[in-house]
Amino acid sequence: MKHLMTIVPFLALFTMSCSEATEQPAATEEKLGDYSALGTEPGWTVDIKSDKIAFTSQEGKNIDLPVDRAKKTETGWEVRGFSDQDNINISITSGAECSDGMSDRKYADTVEIKAGEVGTRMGCGGEITEEPNGAL
Repeated sequence: MKHLMTIVPFLALFTMSCSEATEQPAATEEKLGDYSALGTEPGWTVDIKSDKIAFTSQEGKNIDLPVDRAKKTETGWEVRGFSDQDNINISITSGAECSDGMSDRKYADTVEIKAGEVGTRMGCGGEITEEPNGAL
């Protein structure tokens, strides 16, 4: 019994030091930041700014929604917004160079939009990597 009384404090110290060693620092969540994309045939634009999504189409369908989720993926980003009337899902494939087809600008990302009654649209987004005259 006497030996047990001497071991108990050491066991408590050992248990506390093990639990402290396994604690991991909190992961920092990556943010998308301001982002713009566009598409043609029919024309549309989407702007993500200050946790808001603004979608505008040439046919007159405008959607303004708060960002519900912006999730970093292996290939880029998934951004979602929805309300009782509208919804939008934006899939950004980073590093998949894209040409807008009209101005011959090249953009860093390929973007797919799925929006309620608008349907699926393909386009380009992110930084312009090349202008029509080859500049940048």
